[in-house]
This record gives sequence, C-alpha cells and structure tokens, in this order.
Amino acid sequence: MNHLFHLAKLYIHYRKRSLRIPAPPTRIWLEPTNACNLRCIMCPNGQDYNALKRGMMEWDLFLHLIEQIKKFAYDVNLFHRGESLLHPKFLQMVEVAARAGLRPRLHTNATLLTREYSRELIKAGLDFISFSFDGYDKEMYEKIRVGAKFEEVLENIIGFLEEKKRLGSEKPYAVLEVMEVVRREKKELERERKEFKAKFQGLPLDQFIVRRIHNWAGLYGEPPRGNYVPCTFPYYSMTVFYDGKVPACPQDFFGEIIIGDATRDALLDIWNGETMAELRRSFQRESNPKHPRCQKCDMIYRETFLGLPKSYLKFFLKENLP
Repeated sequence: MNHLFHLAKLYIHYRKRSLRIPAPPTRIWLEPTNACNLRCIMCPNGQDYNALKRGMMEWDLFLHLIEQIKKFAYDVNLFHRGESLLHPKFLQMVEVAARAGLRPRLHTNATLLTREYSRELIKAGLDFISFSFDGYDKEMYEKIRVGAKFEEVLENIIGFLEEKKRLGSEKPYAVLEVMEVVRREKKELERERKEFKAKFQGLPLDQFIVRRIHNWAGLYGEPPRGNYVPCTFPYYSMTVFYDGKVPACPQDFFGEIIIGDATRDALLDIWNGETMAELRRSFQRESNPKHPRCQKCDMIYRETFLGLPKSYLKFFLKENLP
C-alpha cells in the first residue's frame, strides 16, 4: 500500500503542476551502456551511431546509485539507449538490484541471450523482461533490426521462455514488443501476426504488445498535433546515463536537457533542484513547453484519462498495482 500512496502523491503533484515534489520518483532508468550491436531503422543509435561517445557504467557508480534509489524507487529499468547485455557485469547488476529490494527490469534485442545466460538472469531475480522483435518474418524483421538474424533471435527468445518454464518461475514477467513498420495489407498483417504468436503457444509469455513508433522528442519528424498533455516523466521518474549525467527524460536521447550529474550530486537533490523545477515550470503552460525538444515530442500529444496519457496508463497501472 505504501507504493500506492506514493503514486497518489506523485499524481496529485502532477495535476497541481508542482515545481518541487515532496515525494521521490518511483521509477528510475539506469543505463548500463549506450553501446548497441544493432543499427535499427527507427532508433537514433542506429541512424546516428557516431554522434555519441560510447561507454559502460562504472561499477562503483552503479553501486552508489543503487544505494540511493533502494530507499525510494519501486523498480529500476536497467536499460536505456544501448543493449544492456553488452555490459560485462550486467548479471551482477540484476543480482544487486534484486537484493536491494528493487524490481530489476530489462528491455533487450535478445541477440546475446543464450540459454545459459537466460537461466542465470532468471535465477538472479530479474523481475521484468521485454523483447524487442519487430517483424513477423525474416524479411520484415531483418529490414528493421539491421545486424540481427531472424531465426537466431527468435530461438533465443523461445529458449528464454523455455528456461523460465523449466525452472517453474513466475518471474520475470515476459513481454514481446513488436512494431509493425513494414507496410502490409491489413488482412495479411493480421494473418502474419496470428501465425507468429502461435510460435509461443504453451510458453510463459505474459503479454504481446504492438507498439507504435514514437519520434524520440522530435528527432524523427514532427508530432501529430492534438490534445496537449504535460509530460509525466519529470513528475514520477529519473534517468541516469552511463556516465552519471541526468537528462530530462528517457526521450532526450542525446542529453540536450541535462538536469544534473549523479557523480557529484545526490539523486534526490537533483529531483528537486532548480534545473528540474525550471523544467516542470515549462509544463505549467497550456500548450507548447519552453524547450524546443519538448515542443517536438509526440509524448505530449495524447488522449488522456483523469489528466493522464491514456495510451500508457493501462500498462503502467498493470505494472504498478499489486
């Protein structure tokens, strides 16, 4: 119930558009690495790979951050711009987060997910895993996920689920996410989707999601103009890059809006610091937040329910309600 009260406080201050929030964030993104082994067509990592300095989060920094967030966060996303399994200590990261009482989560392209590694991840206490697998056949998938092999990655995902079943483990909650970005006739696409989902029959796949493409805060096109809703990220979450820099939100891929540095300052000091307050102030306007990157983000033009983005609300509540 404490978590529900926590969420309620954050919701109240989001609705009030408070500049400083007397409740800590509930969800944290910690980026083990921004390096990736694929060049996907819809990802800035694939299109502008040389635009970023690459690196791995240092172990001491990771431990320093976990020591802080275990006191207030509900879960921790151990991923962001890169493929987390490239970090040589990722398995240990999961173990440390789980022992700290957090719920470690992973989003992966599954290219490096061997059966042995899958088994170790499950035993380490991984709470949630989502597989990015965009396409229902070899042509569609490899056109989107450049550098990956359809058959190999599909086998990795099925192998992970088979290990989960063999171990009799309810965790991690397993989600398969697909973006249907290659054009098909509606009936053909529905048939392909049905045939693809049948490959997981009898396996502990908890959810299948068809995702829509987002524009990475305006990096890929203008947002569809519609109902403006102030961004929720500054009111419930924080993101920490591998080097300790804290961007405005997970959509700020290149860190154009840096609100703090976790190698120097405590996360909760950053959470209610002047830079974050200024960011929240920009969302007090009825439309068009101050920063150009925010103005171009499609995350602020969505249908709402009780003042919250409707498209994300159901999934968020499902993850957060006991």
